[in-house]
Amino acid sequence: MRWRSPQRWLLCAGLVCAFCLGALLVPGMPADARPSSGGTAQKLADRYRPIVMIRKYPALCGDTGEPFVPMSVDPILDNPEVALRQVGNGEAVITWGPTAGDLHGRGTGTYLDLPGDALSPGCVYAGDSARHTPLDESAVYAHITTQADKPGYLALQYWLFWYYNDWNNKHESDWEFIQVLFKADTVQQALAEEPYQVGYAQHEGGETAGWDDSKLGKEGTHPVVYSSQGSHASYFSPALYLGRAASEGFGCDNTQAPSTRVTPRAVLLPDAPSGPKDPLAWMAFQGRWGERHSGPNNGPHGPTTKERWTDPVSWQQGLRASSFEIPGGSEAPPAILGTFCTVVGTGSLIYVQFAANPLGVFTAAVILLLALVLLLRRTSWSPVPALPIIERRRSGQIARASVRLYREHPLVFAVTGVLAIPVGMVAALLTWVIVHLPYLGDAVTVSTDEGVDAGSRALIGSAVGAALWPVTVLLVSAAVAQLTVARGQAPSGTFGAAAASIREVGRRLKDLATAFLPVAIAIVILDLVVIGIPLAAWITVRCQFVGQVVIIEQSRGARARRRSSALVHHRWWHTAMFAFLIWSVIHTVGVLLGLLLLVTVTGLPLWTVSLVGLLAEIALTPLGAIALTLLYGDARAERAEQLAEQTAAQNSPMPT
Repeated sequence: MRWRSPQRWLLCAGLVCAFCLGALLVPGMPADARPSSGGTAQKLADRYRPIVMIRKYPALCGDTGEPFVPMSVDPILDNPEVALRQVGNGEAVITWGPTAGDLHGRGTGTYLDLPGDALSPGCVYAGDSARHTPLDESAVYAHITTQADKPGYLALQYWLFWYYNDWNNKHESDWEFIQVLFKADTVQQALAEEPYQVGYAQHEGGETAGWDDSKLGKEGTHPVVYSSQGSHASYFSPALYLGRAASEGFGCDNTQAPSTRVTPRAVLLPDAPSGPKDPLAWMAFQGRWGERHSGPNNGPHGPTTKERWTDPVSWQQGLRASSFEIPGGSEAPPAILGTFCTVVGTGSLIYVQFAANPLGVFTAAVILLLALVLLLRRTSWSPVPALPIIERRRSGQIARASVRLYREHPLVFAVTGVLAIPVGMVAALLTWVIVHLPYLGDAVTVSTDEGVDAGSRALIGSAVGAALWPVTVLLVSAAVAQLTVARGQAPSGTFGAAAASIREVGRRLKDLATAFLPVAIAIVILDLVVIGIPLAAWITVRCQFVGQVVIIEQSRGARARRRSSALVHHRWWHTAMFAFLIWSVIHTVGVLLGLLLLVTVTGLPLWTVSLVGLLAEIALTPLGAIALTLLYGDARAERAEQLAEQTAAQNSPMPT
């Protein structure tokens, strides 16, 4: 009779509820059946789950775009093609097709080995990823946490798992991360207000933005993340980004359009799994999620091993406020930045190839070194005087004499390099005209994230500048010739000598123009047509000595062009190779100086870095002009020898 009292019925009901709640928490229950999954925590995770923008991937196994999407780890678990290995002892296989329970509690001496070779990926990983995780089955892992010594904040973390990292470093699996930070103590408080800040992980560092910051793209309450192709670093905008340190990544991250929109589901993670039978038991795995290699190609550790898992606020407070966007993107970057991206990418590729096949790369390096040594030994490097100019010299002797003459009067010769400035101004004017012409401008339009006009100017400016480079060589070579041969002696070491040579070039400008202007116009047109570039190169080499001929031989117009062609005749390849090497070395010195500043003095504005590199090239251009002038002298001396031999042969008595 007493069991019928209301108090007893309430007690029974409470016991039943407690039993049901305990059943839900029993290890082995599906993750989605946890109380937090359908409650406020899952609601918060779903409300702010990110929209991920990946670079459009036109076709499987293609060369462009992002073939991977954020996914769950489920396709790796219970997969008979995946091995769990032990470090050492031949990298023994602990088990094939490891389950979440097999990973639970495994230490740092273990790692997962996915199908394929991380250092020679081919299309294996892209194909497996597409098979395991179609675009509409993508997923991210959500984790809600606080930091004990940073009260008043609640962090909503999203961990993005990628099947493979295909960037300057290459490794199986990739864990990336973004975080939404609230000024709140509980999930309920976070649901009742807007986030305070977001943080996007980029390599060893990252970037932060306020929730109302204009650079943060949002679709409703969902932050938009632009994932870098290959590296999967997270950015706020589609662009080409520069990285110069571990916190930024060392290289160039590409998030440029066109993009594919990915809407992953959010899978909620607890602070720790309940045990080896928990479907999320893999969270307690301390080993690596990919094939073991040295350095940056090693497989990554999982989320719970990262400091940000337990110290989310400290991590976000250490982030940068911005990232460096490269103007012009990958289509038309500034020369110094485009070179940086290329050099780092090529160097990383060589490093990966060395890691995969050290003997092969070492053998190739030895062969290249031997070839270089043989090439250098084919010439003479014995010291010879730089004057008189008209003298037979080997290529090595010319290079050595040029450096010595330049070192004797560096400032005087460097001043003649200012003749490159008016050529640059003409190049800028021609670029503006080409871009804005009604029909030609449309034909050469290039679209970048900064706009159609900006991209066109950068690309066409580079092309026109390259086409007008021979004009710079012409003017500086003429000034250098005036400094040496026309004076009959080495320059006096005063700026007056340099100024006098520049004035003489101005006085002879008409002769130089009539000799080279038709050639310059032809070179520009042929370069812009693209298919005419080989012919433009041939003409450029044939006219390599026009400046010296005009100044030293007092020639002009077509006669000067014919004279230069005659001197290059039968020496075209020799002249072309010498000119290519000397200008390549000078350009490389300027680029290396700019790259050194770019990497070591990261606070410098981009224009100062570019300016320093440009000034270095301008200052060294006269050195190349000296070498060309000595090459001209060698050609004249050879020509004189040939004529002397022909005359001697004609005057020799006929045998009776």
